[in-house]
Amino acid sequence: MPAAVGIAWTVFAITALCLSLFSIAFTKYYQSRRDSELSATVVTMIALALIFATVALLPVDIFLVSSTVDSRTGLKKLWADKDTIYWMTFTVQIMYYVFYGSIVAFSFFVIPYAYFYYEEYEEEGQSKSQRRLSALKYTIFTVSIVGCLFLFGLFLKPNILPPHIDLDWFKYLLTESHGAKAIWFVVGCLFVPGMAVFIVYTAPGLSIIPFNLIKGKRRIDAEHDEINHRLVVVREQQRLIEHKYAGSDQALSAHDYRTLENLNDEERILVRRLSGIEEDKGNFLQKVLKVLRPFQVLIGLIILVFVVLMAVSMFMTIIDKVTWSVCGRKCGYIISHPKLFNPINFIFVHLQKLFPLDYIFMVAIIIYFFLATMTGIIHIGVRFFWVTLYRIKRGSTAPQGLLFSAILLTFGLLALNYSITSVVAPGYAHYGSQVYCNHTEGGRRDCTYEVDKIVPCDIYAPTEICTPTVSATLIDRITLNTPIFGLIFYYSQWLFLISFILGFLIALFRAPSNNSEPESADALDAEEEAGLLDGHHR
Repeated sequence: MPAAVGIAWTVFAITALCLSLFSIAFTKYYQSRRDSELSATVVTMIALALIFATVALLPVDIFLVSSTVDSRTGLKKLWADKDTIYWMTFTVQIMYYVFYGSIVAFSFFVIPYAYFYYEEYEEEGQSKSQRRLSALKYTIFTVSIVGCLFLFGLFLKPNILPPHIDLDWFKYLLTESHGAKAIWFVVGCLFVPGMAVFIVYTAPGLSIIPFNLIKGKRRIDAEHDEINHRLVVVREQQRLIEHKYAGSDQALSAHDYRTLENLNDEERILVRRLSGIEEDKGNFLQKVLKVLRPFQVLIGLIILVFVVLMAVSMFMTIIDKVTWSVCGRKCGYIISHPKLFNPINFIFVHLQKLFPLDYIFMVAIIIYFFLATMTGIIHIGVRFFWVTLYRIKRGSTAPQGLLFSAILLTFGLLALNYSITSVVAPGYAHYGSQVYCNHTEGGRRDCTYEVDKIVPCDIYAPTEICTPTVSATLIDRITLNTPIFGLIFYYSQWLFLISFILGFLIALFRAPSNNSEPESADALDAEEEAGLLDGHHR
């Protein structure tokens, strides 16, 4: 086995370590400084590191199978015999089993347990053992859900393909033990809420980030003058009400009392914002950011171009799927090879020849989608329909909010794993840069004089040359064994694009954000502040 394989695993280990450190820094940045729980913090860190490592395994998976084929001959390299490829892919498969199994454990047991354990903290007079028992009692419900899903998957019959589709690749996907099939059914169930997170939070967040960089914040001087003016108006209204009852024993009317209370709240908010702006004016960091403003705009434009390219790639692939799928709805619109041009897939295939550039690009996409999901969660909040359960804010996120954000981010990155593999860059994610010689002479494949017969691998290619990635195999196996998953995943991509377009338009016409927002412990919720200030302003 060549040294490149060892290098690939080394790069993965370093990347996983860096992403783990990023998870720690991210959690510490958002956790509440006044109200924190060690168990919730540690669980959030581990959950994020786990899902990061799972998604970061994909480029290594792709590189390993790509390294087995000589692109000049379209044949397997000498070292890539059947046993070597088996153990190489088996190692990756074991890691996926460990990662996905751990994600299931965290989603259905560890995170719910940590959540209920913290909730029991508010019950006075309880010992730690009582808290553990109470948390375990509530967690049994979520564990029973995964148990039922596992049993359902265990007895679920695999999909039967039409007789005219007789491919070794499909037969391989359907050949699996009942236990493994049940595990992947449970994982497939996790992809479903992941798609919801992808649509609700990730899609709008993709546009918010570049437009925030391009638009920047409002000019400090203009914001300072506006707040000063509003503060003068508020204090004048307070003075008029107080003057109305000055020198009189008459009590304030209910209307005037409520108005004065609201004015006092508004004054506190405005004073806090004014204080924050005055601090920012003399802040060295603000001066540096002002100098770097042109670079910020440039980065925003680059990200915006990438986001648009990604949306175009997804659109082209889902059109490709519905038009050229080998078995349509019966297998979740699996395609043999993309026929329409896909910009992101094109970039990946060419960068893959310069490993680890494709790995760096993939990690950048992972982090960006993570930040986009987090941006969506921050702007929208952790909600149950229209009710905001938790707000995610720097240095003031409750432990329950951290755990909820961890589960949302886990589901969101699971959905990303499907989207990259099947929609964003399906050709790259399934076979990497593998090609095969499609010319036989004298009973053997030889393209020495038929170079144009060296073509990219697809599901119709000979399995003795083209090796599919483990990630693509597992995801296609989920959609093939349970076609309803394939349908949900496919139509979720349409909803994702619709949500992305709406988020893009809102971010495009949205006014730049303020420089200073109240973040002290006694600050009102941002939405309540906005409603209060807007109401008085009108």
